[in-house]
Amino acid sequence: MNKQLIASVAVATCIFATTSAAQTVVRIAHAQPENSPLHESLDHFKSTLEQRSEGAFQVEIFAGGQLGNVNEVLELVQSGNIQMGTGASVLLSTTIPELGMLDQFVLFADEEHARRTLDGPAGASLKGAMENRGLAGMGFLELGFRSFSGNRALDSLEAFQGFRLRSADNPIQIAAWRSIGAVPLPLAWGEIYPSLQQGLIDGQESALSSMVTERFYEVQSHVSLTGHIYWPEVWFANLDFVNSLSEDERSLMMDVAAETVGVQRELVAAANAAALERLSEAGMTQAELPADDRSRMAETMNAAIADMLRASVGDDFFNEFTAALEQ
Repeated sequence: MNKQLIASVAVATCIFATTSAAQTVVRIAHAQPENSPLHESLDHFKSTLEQRSEGAFQVEIFAGGQLGNVNEVLELVQSGNIQMGTGASVLLSTTIPELGMLDQFVLFADEEHARRTLDGPAGASLKGAMENRGLAGMGFLELGFRSFSGNRALDSLEAFQGFRLRSADNPIQIAAWRSIGAVPLPLAWGEIYPSLQQGLIDGQESALSSMVTERFYEVQSHVSLTGHIYWPEVWFANLDFVNSLSEDERSLMMDVAAETVGVQRELVAAANAAALERLSEAGMTQAELPADDRSRMAETMNAAIADMLRASVGDDFFNEFTAALEQ
């Protein structure tokens, strides 16, 4: 356990000591800022659950990485020091390899296709994999399709040659980007802005709304609409905590969670729609990745990671998820 995680556990332990035992306390940690759709939706979860339970539940939210990065939050939830957390699927797949199935490129036609898939059998199989790690899947929140901000336009597959981009610290993603000649550099989310500002990287890929939230337009000149991958923000809870609730408590909490997922997706859709206009107003030029280049990109990158994915999740799960995806 590293020093930051030890400190996070100490903070959580200190908080526990001041809480009334008369309530069921739900502590949720995430890495996004308080002005994000994620935090706004979790505020909805808090107020709604507290109201409908008539105060039997008390929800506390720790935003902006207060209790550590995504994987440190995951450890805190698995250990039971806090009850819930969220994290992008790509960052969690080093611990829950099955989530790596979502690391494939151009996997979904649009947001509705992604939502139907994650709310259906394919998503259920991912939640089953989470349960094997002591976690209950609360739902798949939305980050949206990802595009690029950069110091030059990515308007062809060849434009990625030598492009230094921020990558998640994930071997599958790193291999995929290298397959098209890009130079992936693993960085924590909070390190992106200063790295762009200092010219250590040429660009980053994220949802359009994140480019606005994180003010990447201040240090980037181009937005390239690649729509190359869709990652959800996975909402997870400690499985023992969920199972410790009465049937009525659990039913209420899960109902409010499902409602919260819907609220968050609507907030993200609105934020992404407004983001492109905001980026344009900030002076960023826009480029499109042509459909043929996007198809070549997906073919090249998915071929580069297929064997790694199969080895990571096993043939049975790979085939099960692929079949569920086709449904």
